[in-house]
Amino acid sequence: MNVIFMGTPEFAVPSLSTLAKSTYNVVAVITQPDRPKGRSKTPCPSPVKIKAKELGLEILQPVNVNDEPVIKQLKGYAPDFIVVVAFGQLLSNQIINIPRFKCINIHSSLLPKYRGAAPINWAIIKGETVTGVTSMLMVLKMDAGDIIAQKSTSIFPDENAGELEKRLSFMGAELLLESLDLITTETARYKKQDEKEVTFAPKLKKEDGLISWSEKTQEIHNRIRGVFPAPGAYSFYNKKSTSEAKKRIILLKTHIHEGCGTKESVKPGTIVETATCGIHVATYDGSICITRLQPEGKRAMDAQDFIRGYKIIPQDMFTS
Repeated sequence: MNVIFMGTPEFAVPSLSTLAKSTYNVVAVITQPDRPKGRSKTPCPSPVKIKAKELGLEILQPVNVNDEPVIKQLKGYAPDFIVVVAFGQLLSNQIINIPRFKCINIHSSLLPKYRGAAPINWAIIKGETVTGVTSMLMVLKMDAGDIIAQKSTSIFPDENAGELEKRLSFMGAELLLESLDLITTETARYKKQDEKEVTFAPKLKKEDGLISWSEKTQEIHNRIRGVFPAPGAYSFYNKKSTSEAKKRIILLKTHIHEGCGTKESVKPGTIVETATCGIHVATYDGSICITRLQPEGKRAMDAQDFIRGYKIIPQDMFTS
């Protein structure tokens, strides 16, 4: 069975690796063009391109996969399947109808919940405790095709989006092979998505990481986890004892202690205590402990290093 694989980020790499080791024949890998990265702005290959090179697979990097010359080339591979895992371009109906069997997508949520570009992030931000991966048939409407199969998993209380993404990437790889086998053996049972249950997960913007301390403790903790590693959670630090300009602080890790409360009169964002575990900051309904953070332009550090270096004291403030 000939398969064209389309994918770009690290999330897609386990699926490509698993597919390449299987009985399916990967005839080509389609990934995004090399993009500038870092301060040098040097064009860098995608993780999928790097893996495809290691595997000795043919690689295409079209600016627009829907251009007629690209479509003609894809047809020339005579694929039985096209597999799409976080590719980053919408496919035209012409491409969806190329393979002999189906065009399949692996999506990192339990559809119909969290259609869109950032399902892992929004599942955590919204406080979900269970998520998973879905294989589906591709249609023109984004993430709306019939479901082939799903796998679910718990979201751990302190797990961030980067950690969850890694786990789901391997689950997605397993689900991909299972789904291809179901289709080739004609045992697949397709399930239409319930449009009444649809929710969306749009691409994150920088401002989605700004922390509002007047929210509930769990909501703040979820947002910090959900936007890590990108775009990242941030706040602004103001010292009560000086008039120096506020500093932008990237918040990397927090923890919620059992019974971690504070007086109702304390303004959200106020540092109420510095402890061995970190910096306790007042929230709408209690307080949250910041355990790791990064001043803008500086290295990431544990809370204790920040407390010593910046001489943090109670009544200093984090603001939005």
